Amino acid sequence: MNRKLICFYAVVLIVVEQVIKLIINSYYLHTKIPIWEPWLYFSPLFNRDYSWLNSMLQLGVGKSLHIFVVIIALVMLFLLYRYLEKKVEITPLIGITFAIFFAGAFCSLIDKVFWDGSLDYILVRGFFTFDLKDVFLNVGIGLFLIMLVIDHQGMRTEL
Repeated sequence: MNRKLICFYAVVLIVVEQVIKLIINSYYLHTKIPIWEPWLYFSPLFNRDYSWLNSMLQLGVGKSLHIFVVIIALVMLFLLYRYLEKKVEITPLIGITFAIFFAGAFCSLIDKVFWDGSLDYILVRGFFTFDLKDVFLNVGIGLFLIMLVIDHQGMRTEL
């Protein structure tokens, strides 16, 4: 899978995530709809703490540091991709994983820069509220870890 296709998939995912947020912000911001009672709800809210860790531990870390961390993470993710590109064949699974990863990281940066936080909208009652960006990041991490465990394309050996 080539870089242009990976970028295309990442851009599509970013656009989908941002359009969903624009629609929610415009029409459904104060709505609560059960998805799977009593555990799962559509319940939008703005997380102005910029990250899950900052929110849960009430660390008070500001926006600038969060933006810096996301930029560093994006650079590291890009460097990891470039390293793998030289060491193994970029299969569709690897390409899709990185497209999902890049989409999640760029959405996180967009949230911090343009939304001044994160518009989260899926509530797991008693635990947390999340959005599609969080799904992207967790799926990307999960797929990457699975590929390491099964040594897809010799990734574990090459890392």
